[in-house]
Amino acid sequence: MAKPAREALQLQLHRNTATRLVEQVAAELGRLIDAGELRSGERLPSVRQLAHSHDIGASTVVEAYEQLVARGLLQARRGAGFFVAARATQGGARAVFTPHEPAIDSAWLLSQMFADDRVPIKAGAGWLPGKWLNDEGLHQAERRIIRSPGLQQVAYGHPFGYAPLRQLIAQFLGNWALELSIDQVLTTHGATQALDLVVRTMTQPGDTVMIDDPGYCNLIAMLRLAGLNVIGVPRIPGGVDTEALDALARQHRPKLFFTTSVLQNPTGTSYTPACAMRVLQAAERHGFWVVEDDIFRELGQATDPMLAALDGLQRVIYVGSFSKTIAPSLRVGFVACQPELARQIVHTKMILTLTNSEINERLVHNVLTEGHHRRHVQTLNATLLNAQSTLNARLAEVGLVPFTAPRGGMFTWATLEGSSLSAREIADRARQKGIWLAPGDFFRLNTPEQASFRFNVGFADVPELFDFFRTL
Repeated sequence: MAKPAREALQLQLHRNTATRLVEQVAAELGRLIDAGELRSGERLPSVRQLAHSHDIGASTVVEAYEQLVARGLLQARRGAGFFVAARATQGGARAVFTPHEPAIDSAWLLSQMFADDRVPIKAGAGWLPGKWLNDEGLHQAERRIIRSPGLQQVAYGHPFGYAPLRQLIAQFLGNWALELSIDQVLTTHGATQALDLVVRTMTQPGDTVMIDDPGYCNLIAMLRLAGLNVIGVPRIPGGVDTEALDALARQHRPKLFFTTSVLQNPTGTSYTPACAMRVLQAAERHGFWVVEDDIFRELGQATDPMLAALDGLQRVIYVGSFSKTIAPSLRVGFVACQPELARQIVHTKMILTLTNSEINERLVHNVLTEGHHRRHVQTLNATLLNAQSTLNARLAEVGLVPFTAPRGGMFTWATLEGSSLSAREIADRARQKGIWLAPGDFFRLNTPEQASFRFNVGFADVPELFDFFRTL
């Protein structure tokens, strides 16, 4: 039998604060439930009673109650009211799941790093600090979305993606002399899905592909999951070792070569014009496609070559994203390629995931057109270059050798020479000090001889990191 409703509750509400009354009511009720003052099965005051006793609107109480129902703290029973939900217990107390300490391995990097808050210093993170992103531009875009007609917010999008955004992408690529039509552009759920769609459309298990080495860790795992034979092409400060590329292509006859031309993850290096031309010549000579993963283009320099523009999308498939300059949570990427190939990739996308979120794509379009994005990127580029220069100098002071001179972008790749410890062992010790490092072997096909690390310039400039390396 349900317990009788309490006639009154004493909630601590403050009217002269920025926090909405709805949020305050929900928080206060949640506090009483967690403290055991409201017990499982107990009926809460009616909406009218609670509203009257605290001089607030009935709609405020309804919304607060519904929030707690959604969070599993309350149950709504038709005709009877709202009741405190039964809680899982163990030994008379509320059961609490205690997670294991994270193991610093590739599985944790891929599946847990975004959600794991137990390591406070994320020196190896793959995203920018929130304070460096264009939050005001995003908020303005969100307000425009809210004012848009409801049908635009609930309907399926177009298989190729939101047309105004695709047109804007075509114009953006035109800034690097890549002329293309809107039917050569399709949007994706981030650049990672774009790469996956290319893999699924153009390869079969057992095919051979080449990638940068070191290269993007998610891509390495993706290619292996697809059952492909993965060959690494050595990354150098000016791009890739084109002599090694030519020899490997002659020997293995790959279908695809995945590479990043600007500010590569993890090394932060960019192609020189000479390297770009030699890669395209090798692709023509040996008959492989080049997949240009170019998500850092806006953070690069105006003179950085674009393989897709030099090639005219004849043998290049171009992948881009907006997660690094707008917000990683939006998950909007795109592919640009030959029209017939674009149709094949869209067919693959529709089989696997149907259309993308048009709300997200409209948000990105609004951010790009509201007038502040270009200046935001300029400011961000200057911030990144300055942070990278400072970080490289401080890493050198504690025995780490940066792979290349500062060029801007998010990452610095540095090696601890002469250490008897592996990068994994060092990362394990760092975790015990509350520091998350990204060991170099996450990004390599084979275990490297020296201990290298990827550092994020937005998170790594902290005294604790340098103190830790001094102890080694």
